[in-house]
Amino acid sequence: MTTWASAFSLRVLVAFFVVLSLSVKAMADDNDDAVAKITQMNKDAVTAYQAKKFDDAKKILKQALDLADSAGLQQHPITARTHIHMGIVIIGGFNQRELGIKQFKKALEIESTINLTKSLVTPELSDAFAEAKSGGSGAASAPPAAATESAPEAPPEAAPEPAPAPPAAEAEPAAESGGLVHDPITSARRGSAISITVGVPGDLKFDKMVLAYRPDGASEFLGRQMKEVAEGRYGAEIPPTATGGGSVAYYVEADDSDGNAVATKGTIDKPLVISLGGGSAPVAHKPDDSNDDDDGTPDHQYFVGLMLGTGFGWATGPGDTNHDVSISPAGMALAGLGQIAPEFGYWWSSSLLLSIQLRYQYITGTTDVFSGGKDYHTAHYAFAAFAKATWKLGDGEGKLHPFFSLAAGGGQIRHVVTFGTKLIPEPTGCGTGGMQNCVDTIAAGPFLVGPGGGVLYDLTDILSLIGQLNTQLGLPNFTFNVDVNVGVAMQF
Repeated sequence: MTTWASAFSLRVLVAFFVVLSLSVKAMADDNDDAVAKITQMNKDAVTAYQAKKFDDAKKILKQALDLADSAGLQQHPITARTHIHMGIVIIGGFNQRELGIKQFKKALEIESTINLTKSLVTPELSDAFAEAKSGGSGAASAPPAAATESAPEAPPEAAPEPAPAPPAAEAEPAAESGGLVHDPITSARRGSAISITVGVPGDLKFDKMVLAYRPDGASEFLGRQMKEVAEGRYGAEIPPTATGGGSVAYYVEADDSDGNAVATKGTIDKPLVISLGGGSAPVAHKPDDSNDDDDGTPDHQYFVGLMLGTGFGWATGPGDTNHDVSISPAGMALAGLGQIAPEFGYWWSSSLLLSIQLRYQYITGTTDVFSGGKDYHTAHYAFAAFAKATWKLGDGEGKLHPFFSLAAGGGQIRHVVTFGTKLIPEPTGCGTGGMQNCVDTIAAGPFLVGPGGGVLYDLTDILSLIGQLNTQLGLPNFTFNVDVNVGVAMQF
């Protein structure tokens, strides 16, 4: 029995690490998404800066630097470019030269050949940047402006597209000149979410801000309500389900309480178009996304998962069948051959799943007891049920979704133990005589509670691989058990 249990445990652990290895690949995709998002935030900050909305520009750049830090992009060229823009905003918008020079120095520490963004260069900024390059001496060996013009620019993904100055009001129709500030996105990665943000002047009166998008090949626009992400700035995403083709069209519209547009960026007849390239294979678009208003409701509401696994934990006390024998000393033991753990849930929000998980444990290899002419069969299963709350971690984008959970429930968890080899001189006790190992189970519970965690890896829009590590504290019959489960999950 121990050999079978160990082999099964090994297989489950190998499967769990396969899920984790697939997650590593997803991390690379997530980094690409983070770079694209930070690049767009830089563009938005430049647009706000040129519109003289210095507070907005500073907030957006701070968010971009926080995202770079959380995504592990501290030494990426896009982070250097973000420090450059932060220095420009601090000096040009707030007249804080020393603080701005510190931002320039951080950028140079990441990328020594970086230079100021050409469209934002002023003599004052050139002088401060030259001081940062010289280590703060205040002198530069060459005229600052010339150095900026002749030096190479940052890599394409690091440098935001130059925005016209003043903001794009001159380039838009009269209906768009109400003040929506947005640097149109012209290209993005296929199969990834695309973040759209707009700036809104304080004097614009509207009831809601809507992002409308049309996937390649679709005839109708779909809508999502945008949320305020900073003072005077609204944001929403074009979901990955809409970016599987060669392009996606979009426009942004500010509506009054009657649903009439009071300001737009792009229109239904003349939308803005994003060219899509690279990335994953096209994702089929869901036909029911026409009501996809982003009001906080998750895209998928129902969750069904089926997992297989095994576990181990602390075994102490008497056997379930051999009541007169206690394990000595107490110690770690396997939780049988393994368990089936189906889970059924409902996404209360895009990051919170409420669910019920069952645990049916199958046990083999125990020895029955024969006494007084009667067989006493040892346990071959254990059952428990849990109410769970699961939280997705991070921003929920990309294919990898780490999560943390808390569970409480009731039932039993059994561990398989061997009480030792006994010489049975007559047909009584373990087995039917001779040298026998008394293999029994020890049950824990019936009250069970504990945290867990794991990862979801999206295979398709509705199908995911799942790896779980669940822990359970059993009382009053004590154990601390650890289960490792792998399986598949559907979200719809």
